Amino acid sequence: MSNHFHTIVIGAGSGGMTVAVGLAGLGKQVAFVEAQHIGGDCTNVGCVPSKTVIDLAKKFKPGMNPDEALREVTRKRNALREKETEEVRHMPNVTLIEGWAKFTAPKVIEVASKAGGMQKLSAENIVISTGARPRMIEIPGLPRERTLTNETLFDLRDLPKHLVVMGAGIIALEMAFAFRKLGAKVTIFALDKRPLMTYIPEVAEAMQPEIEKKGIVSYYGATATGFDQATHTLTLKQGEKEIQIQDVDKVLVAVGRVKNLESLGLEQAGVKWDAGTGVQVNSFGESNVKGVYAIGDVTPTSAFTHSANAQGRRVVQCIAFPFLPLAKKEPIFPNATFSDPEVANVGLTQKQIAEKYHPQLIKRIRVDFKDHTDRGYTDGVENGFIIADVIRLTGRILHVTIVGASASEMISFFTLAISQKISLYKIYRLVYPYPTFSSGILKVADFFMRETLPNIRKELGAFLKYRFAK
Repeated sequence: MSNHFHTIVIGAGSGGMTVAVGLAGLGKQVAFVEAQHIGGDCTNVGCVPSKTVIDLAKKFKPGMNPDEALREVTRKRNALREKETEEVRHMPNVTLIEGWAKFTAPKVIEVASKAGGMQKLSAENIVISTGARPRMIEIPGLPRERTLTNETLFDLRDLPKHLVVMGAGIIALEMAFAFRKLGAKVTIFALDKRPLMTYIPEVAEAMQPEIEKKGIVSYYGATATGFDQATHTLTLKQGEKEIQIQDVDKVLVAVGRVKNLESLGLEQAGVKWDAGTGVQVNSFGESNVKGVYAIGDVTPTSAFTHSANAQGRRVVQCIAFPFLPLAKKEPIFPNATFSDPEVANVGLTQKQIAEKYHPQLIKRIRVDFKDHTDRGYTDGVENGFIIADVIRLTGRILHVTIVGASASEMISFFTLAISQKISLYKIYRLVYPYPTFSSGILKVADFFMRETLPNIRKELGAFLKYRFAK
């Protein structure tokens, strides 16, 4: 086996797979280095098993065995892992190398094989796609066998009677809803002041009643101070108040991610990186060292499977077709939380909007599914909405957040609208099936037109006055 390749891809997660498969399909010789499992987080400890448990929880009915559901999650995960591994092993132009990679020079790595021994590999291009791992926070007295992360959660064989979730972010909320539906008692606590802090505050206002309705107990602004193994009691501190959570079986730690970079020897390659933000890359994914790229969790802008895939496709084009034009900016990345109801958003953050635009230039439009869509009425929706921040007069969309059924599917429409600068004037002319939640998109356009057209002089004046204010 030659030790020199066209490209070395370090990490066989979703982003790495995109690059390896893409370049190999173009006839390039690729070394694919992976220390754990093919498929990375998405296949093994993220998207696939988590969405499987969410789907099984939706279908769960009284009398069914929750332990069988958990074992089905593991079975499906393992089956897909084995399938993907065999596909990679037999993929033309791909050499799978199982082991731990470390740079020794800008275009040279050493791989400590899982079977023992060391290999030195070189390549014209190296792509870093090593992902991230759960951030751990130790709770005094809590034994390892009662501690879970997303890396161990989907190996459970039996449903915990009482699952405590540390955190109130995406993973925490998704698993809290799913395990509650399977019949577990669920308690969540977080240092955050509300659930899903990365979204606009209106999301928490909609989600907290749903959390309570499902029987999930929640404590915010709280930290764990200790665990009593004799009584299985977890002690929290919330301000000056001490809270005792009894009969705790498992604690799921879901308080963020740590980028897998510190063991790669990036200093030997001269690659600039930071533990917090990751590898410093340009909009094409290339680091300060020519021919060394980074994609996915190890970059400052990607935290999802779909964004890692998008970055991977850009890197494939940069490497294989450098003469073809490529958009200077990365595409915008929507995100979704598969809670109940779902939450999704896309576009600029509120901070970015405030930094770039005068507040008088922005119009916020809110459509509540309960009050403004017939489907919301027929389905008895209590909490759910579309909120859009748009530039007044022009109807250009800057940001959208959706809470509701199929929010993860609906957000793609707004991703397209923002990417292609499709204004609400054009969206107003579209026709939607009736009755659907997606007709709420038309309502956004309706509300904008209703407020804009009768007041066109006022809107024009405000637009001209504040357009260049920031």
